[in-house]
Amino acid sequence: MRRRRATARDEAAWRLKPCPALMFVNGAGELDQKHDQDLRDTCVMLLDRAGCDLLTICDITGHSYRSAQTIVKHYRARNADRADSGIDRLELQVRKEGMKG
Repeated sequence: MRRRRATARDEAAWRLKPCPALMFVNGAGELDQKHDQDLRDTCVMLLDRAGCDLLTICDITGHSYRSAQTIVKHYRARNADRADSGIDRLELQVRKEGMKG
């Protein structure tokens, strides 16, 4: 027996209302919501911060390697702890080499 393909009207009947935690006011001052794609990108970054390599991230999220790499490249610089740690390492290297600022 073949299953009937769901139509847009059918989908509205089974979809849940958006979770209030996903609602926000956008730049235009209108009520908006996050989408599944936003959550997938967040998951990629959480996995990256946990130390997972890109292939593992792809296995978990279903992203292509190129897509996961683009997401990490785009958002990685926004991690304040990682930036602070990098500056600390730079300071140590500068002192080690005897440079003065």
